[in-house]
Amino acid sequence: MNKSILTYTALSLALLAPFSANSAIVHLGSGNTVDFWYDDQDAGTLAYGTLQISGDTVYATPTTFETSALNGEGETLFTNTGSVIVVAKEGYSFAGVDLLEGGTYNTTGNGTVDIVSSLRVMDSANIFTQETNFLNISDLSATGANTWQGSFSYDMTTAMWNSTNSIELTLTNWLYATSPDIDSTAVINKTLAGSSIGMSITTIPVPAAVWLFGSGLIALFGFVRKRK
Repeated sequence: MNKSILTYTALSLALLAPFSANSAIVHLGSGNTVDFWYDDQDAGTLAYGTLQISGDTVYATPTTFETSALNGEGETLFTNTGSVIVVAKEGYSFAGVDLLEGGTYNTTGNGTVDIVSSLRVMDSANIFTQETNFLNISDLSATGANTWQGSFSYDMTTAMWNSTNSIELTLTNWLYATSPDIDSTAVINKTLAGSSIGMSITTIPVPAAVWLFGSGLIALFGFVRKRK
């Protein structure tokens, strides 16, 4: 293992150290410009099902996120919270986070369903550097079987994130189903949750810098020969 990889691994473990006392943080996998980690003992995270990586996107297809209210039952609620940790690879910095969620619902009569999601973005090394963004989808009252989808983007190019190398993403979902009378039903579930990480290059990688330096020497050598 070369020195740069050793340095990067040591940095990653140092950033994750605050989570290690009461957790079992394991490496989920590598994206193009980030590494993903999660707590394999956290029930909320595990409830999402198998976490998967595609490029710099982490996503899951949960099968147990559902609530229903039937025949005047009133309102029911399903809630769940899970987290992943994202560590920037050497030479990259965070530019933003996108959240995409989707699922299905079915209502009859006066039944209604609603979804509220919150995504907290927190600096792994400084819990005071964090923001929470909300995704609200309401008035899903169309009768019959339907699909729902929602998304938002969070900008991380602001000054508060300048020195952040690792972030914890915490997603909380609330699914509501309401059946106000005997002739109404409401069922809603979530079958997709995914976050994609936008990154920007902060330094020129060493191999590229060496190549540019070599190119400059070649150009200079050619110029000197031409002068002679």
